[in-house]
Amino acid sequence: MQVAAFYLGAASVLGAEAIAMRNDIMKAAAEADFTDIHIEIDNKILIQAVQGYIQAPWEIRVLLQDIHTYIQLYNNVHITHIFRQWNCAADWLAKYGLSLHSTVM
Repeated sequence: MQVAAFYLGAASVLGAEAIAMRNDIMKAAAEADFTDIHIEIDNKILIQAVQGYIQAPWEIRVLLQDIHTYIQLYNNVHITHIFRQWNCAADWLAKYGLSLHSTVM
């Protein structure tokens, strides 16, 4: 498993989560030739937008198109919601990334 933190500038929480989903989950899983993935995230709006239950907010529409393109590469994709307090490691990395000026792996 690879973990990264990076600075996104003025990205919103939703935008940052969508970027992380596209780059750090979907793209990384495709590069590793995974066929089945299970994603646990704490942002219900992103989950609902990916699953088509709500219209995607304008700020993530292009990212969502990329995510859907990646989804087609896999046999099975399961996306589930977890509570933020259960996602402490990801929250810590996100806060750490705010202090960075370059990517840290």
